[in-house]
Parts: sequence; structure tokens; C-alpha cells
Amino acid sequence: MNNPSQTNESAMTLEQAFEHGVSLYQHQKKREAREVFEHILSLAPDALPVLQVLAVMDSEEGAWKEALIKLDHALTVEPGDASILFDKATLLAQNGMNKDALEIVDALLGVAPDHQELLAMRQQLTAAIGKLGESRRTAKQINHVSAQKNAAIDAEVQETLTLANQMVESGNLDQAKQLFNAVISVAGDNPIALLGLAKIYVGEENFGLARQYLLRAFNEDTSEQEILVLLSHSAIKIEDYKAAREHARFGLNVWPDEPLFCRLIVLSHEKEENWLEAFRQAKTFIKQYPTDVDLLNRLATASFQLLRKRHNFTPDAIMECQQHIQQAANLANQENKLRLSTYLAEVLWYKGEARASKALLEDYIAKYPEDVEAGFNVSFVYRTLGEWENYYRANELGLTCHRRLRYSGSLPQWSLARPKDDVVLVMPEQGVGDEILYFHNLAMVLENTKRVYVACDPRLESVLNRAYPEAIMVPVRRIEGEDIHIPENVMNDITSWVAGGSLAGICFEKHGRHVYQSGYVNLPEDKKAHWQSKLDDIRNLCAGKKLIGICWRSGLAAATRNIHYLIAEEVAHLVKQVPDAVFINLQYGDCSKELKKIEKLSGIRVLQLEGLDLRDDFEGTAAAIKQLDAVITAGTAVHRLTTAVGTPCHVFFAGTEESDFNQPEPLYCDSEFGYFYPPMLENKYPMLESIARHI
Repeated sequence: MNNPSQTNESAMTLEQAFEHGVSLYQHQKKREAREVFEHILSLAPDALPVLQVLAVMDSEEGAWKEALIKLDHALTVEPGDASILFDKATLLAQNGMNKDALEIVDALLGVAPDHQELLAMRQQLTAAIGKLGESRRTAKQINHVSAQKNAAIDAEVQETLTLANQMVESGNLDQAKQLFNAVISVAGDNPIALLGLAKIYVGEENFGLARQYLLRAFNEDTSEQEILVLLSHSAIKIEDYKAAREHARFGLNVWPDEPLFCRLIVLSHEKEENWLEAFRQAKTFIKQYPTDVDLLNRLATASFQLLRKRHNFTPDAIMECQQHIQQAANLANQENKLRLSTYLAEVLWYKGEARASKALLEDYIAKYPEDVEAGFNVSFVYRTLGEWENYYRANELGLTCHRRLRYSGSLPQWSLARPKDDVVLVMPEQGVGDEILYFHNLAMVLENTKRVYVACDPRLESVLNRAYPEAIMVPVRRIEGEDIHIPENVMNDITSWVAGGSLAGICFEKHGRHVYQSGYVNLPEDKKAHWQSKLDDIRNLCAGKKLIGICWRSGLAAATRNIHYLIAEEVAHLVKQVPDAVFINLQYGDCSKELKKIEKLSGIRVLQLEGLDLRDDFEGTAAAIKQLDAVITAGTAVHRLTTAVGTPCHVFFAGTEESDFNQPEPLYCDSEFGYFYPPMLENKYPMLESIARHI
């Protein structure tokens, strides 16, 4: 406060009172504010800020003369104070005293000739008193001053931006950020400064913050291609794939000949794992850019993933995928060429070219031995070729990369070398059919441990309880992509664990075979009697005919002409080849349309067993299968359940291009016969006739 008679302590008190009065005024408590200001004025009558504020309040209340008195009093204290003079000129102008106001304004302009607020007031005042020429000249002066100021600011901005970019190039990113922010504080949302900041944050992988600056830059300038590219890129990084596509499509509309936006659209679908849309978009864009290396690579990737994820193993889909991979590899750099070779290897395996597939994968693994996924993938090829030692070694890598199951116990993995007093947890993996296969080896674990917990599909609990009453079943529901949860009491009791799929390797190493025992399912007497009675009734009605169960596809993938399965026309051909048989349906899931088509084409009805739940009642299904003379099936849970109960099983598999389906191969268990055929076999009828002959 301007009151030399006040002590420092008193001045501080008045300062605080003034701030309180301002706060009251800002909160529209004007009466209370006036009381505070007038009290201060009674203590410090020459307090300039208080006089100015009260002048404003008087003017607001229409008491402009009282306001003028306060301002004149303030000017006696500080005669040349520009702020007070400006307030007085404004008050005079508001109340029609334009000449007096102009006189003050001109005096102030003599000190600050380029002051834009004073010039604006002078323009208004000269116009008001009829000096139009003066008003126009003042307007020109305003424009000139504004232009000069803007030019000075622009020059300063350009200089700062140049320096900021130099800081970026030299790696001084913190200084660069400060300079870019300085430009924004002076010049507002400058697109170049915003883009510069965004690029720094992209480099730091702070994509959320980068995107905020990019959106502000885009609001100021929609013609900068790099802004849109980085907007789409950043949106992909923060997994806002829809926004990424919107930015890229906007860019494509503005720059229709820029393939980068096409790549970003495909990439957004790829990162979203929407392989179907990634494939469609890439295939569309390739027509416009047939030699674009990135688009060819993404088309190959999408085609491969679509083939694998959808289990769309049809000859046409396999051949098309191979073509896309090879086209991309022809133009790819060495690193991508090697990656694409792993895709090609898998596709060749689907085709039955197992040796070529093996060569590609082993070449890749030699260059990238740390790639555990590739190391696991080659296990499937080794299995096809019957290279069992290699297979079981590579198969264990599926645990490391979580492809077999999402569980990594901290305890040691069980083997036959472990102490006999181990308490072991056997973990499930893959599908329920695989579990049934793995449990052929459960007796081997029980004979070599103190206690065994078996985590299993809930549908198998009763089957396994009866087969291995000394084991403790732990039913677990598995969700794809999520870790398996084992109850705490089990985890606290065990001393080691083993994946179910690892037991075959242990058995093979010790005993030279894949399964420890063949049929292991022990059925309850009531269910055995029930289904024996049902099937005996059928035998009595069809005297002398064999009862053969049939399952032609998986419940997960029923693609037309799928290399692993049969379609209705092929099933119809098969049942006609065995006229002395009655076929019993073991196909789980909805297959009513297929059954009608099979009957229409063959004239033979595949019987449905009333009351049998093929999907969820494994005890009932096993009891029914036990009463059959044979089962013909694809490689499904039906196959595994048939071998577990000991019924002769004739299973067809896509093998290699050299496979001979005329010679069924004995498999893991007694009475288990495999009919391997070339995967790209167009006509499966001869293979089906071979099965019929051997039955």
C-alpha cells in the first residue's frame, strides 16, 4: 500500500485486507468488499490500489462523479501514474466526456506511441467527436503496430523453433521441450511446436501425451501429412484402433496416392488381431500398390494368421496363403524373409511337405536359437515325421512360451528321477481330447510318487475318479488366454508338478513307448448296463450287423473341405461302403442338417442314441462306445475316448504327401489304427474305401 506513515507490520495487514476485499469482489459479494476497501481507506487514505478499485465500483453503481473524485485524489498522490490516467480516460469516455478523455490518451501516447489499447481508444474517441480522418489514421497506425508486433513475434518464434530443432538433433530433448513450450506460450497452439513436442513424446513412447499435442496441432493445421501419420500411429500404440483408422482414412481422402495411410489401416486391424479385416483391406490396397513391400508383408501375415486362427485348412486357402507368403518374401529384406520362412514352413506342413517344412524351421532356428516359439513349432513337424526324440525335446518349449498351457509353477517339474515321496500336481493342457490321451500315463506317476493331484476338465472328473481312485481330482475350468487357477490347499501340499503332455515323453524315454497303459477307463455298472441294453436292442433289430460309431469332424472347426475332416458327401460315401453295419452317431455339437444330408445321399440313416449327451457326458459316451464293434473318427475327443475304453478305433489323419492310406498304421494303443493321407488329397473316397475294407 502507498502509505509511508504505516509500519511494515501494518502495511502487511492492510495488504492482506486488500486481498480479502478483492476475493469478496470476485465472488460477487460487493457490499462486503466495499466495506473492507472503505475501512482500509480510512486507515490509509492515499492507498492507490484501493482508490482505483473503489472508483471502478462507484462507476459500476452509476456514481461516476464519485469515481472521478477518487481517481483525481489518486493522481495527487502519483500525478504521472499511467494506470490511473488510463482509468480516468476510460471513465470520462464512458460518460461522454470524449475530448477530456482524448487529451489524456494523447498525453499517454506521447510516452508509449505503440500502445495498442491506447490507440484503439483514440480511434474510438476521434470517431466519436467527428474527427474521422484522425480515426482512420489511428486505425492504420494500429494495423501497422500490430503487423510490426506480429512480425517481431514471428521472427522470435522462428528463431526459437530453429533452436529447438537443433536441440532435438543434438539429443538435448529437455531443452527442446522448454523451447517448444515457450513458443506455445507466446504464439498459442503453433502447429510446428506442437508437432515437435509430439515427436519427442513418440520417441519416449509416451503415446498418450503425444496424441494430445497432435490433436491440438491437427485442430490448427489439417494439411500437414506428418500430423495425421503420427496421430494414427499413436492411436494404434494406445490401442484406440478405431481412431487410428479414422485418422488414416482422413489422410487417404486428402492424399489418395499415399500408401502409408493404407499401411496404417491394415496395421490397425493387425494389432487388433482382426485378421479377416486385415486380410480384406490388405488385399484391396495391394491392387493399387502391387509392389508395396509393407503391404505385401502384412497381407502375408494376415493370410497366415487367418488360416491358423480360423482353422480354415482347405486346399484353396492353404495354396492362396502360400502364394501370399512367397510373393512377400520375394521383395522382403533378409530379416522379414526369415520370419516369413517360418510362416511358409507351417503352411508346407499343412500341405504335407513335412521335410521341406523341417528344413526351413531348422535353418531359422540355427539363426535365431532364442526364438522359443519357432523351436516349439518344429515339434509338430518332428511328430509328423516320427522323429520322437526331437519331438519330445521341442515339445517342452511349448511350456516356456505358454503355447501348451498358461501356468509356470515355481516348484520343480516332476520326472522319474524325483524322490518317491513327491506330492505331484498333473496339469491339463490343450483340449479335453488331449487330456484323455495324457491320462494313459497317469498310472506311471502314481506308481512313483506319494500322492498325485490331477487338474482336469470338470467333465472328466467322474471318469478319472473311477479309473484312478487313488489320485485326487481337481476339476478346473479353463478360459483361453488366462492362467489356470489351482486351489490354494493343493498348491500348499505339492512338492512338484508336471504338464500332462510331458508324461508321454517321460514314458517314451523310460519304456520306449508313448503310453504307459492302453485302455484305462473303468465304467460304472449302471451306465454299462444302460447302454448295453440300448445297443442290444439295436443289434436285435439288425441281426448280424456290426455297430460302428462315426464322428467326422471337430466341434470347433467345420470348414467345408477341411483337410482334417469329412463333409456330408464323404460320410455318405463311407457308410455306403459298409452295408453290413449300422452306424451310430458320435458327432458332438449340432449336426442335424448333416445327418439329414447323409441319409438323403446314401439312403442310410446314421442312428442317434436317445438321451446320450455327447458333449458333456463322457461316462455315458464311453459306456456307449464300449458296446460298439468299432469307431471311425477324425482326430477328436471321440478318438481318444475310444482308445481309452479299448474299442477298435479307425482314425483318419492328414499326414504327409507320401502318406499311404491303403496301409493303416498301428498307433499308441491296442486296436488303434491310423489312416494317413496326403493333406491336399482332393478325393478322399479311396481313403474311406480303405477304412471300410479293413473294418
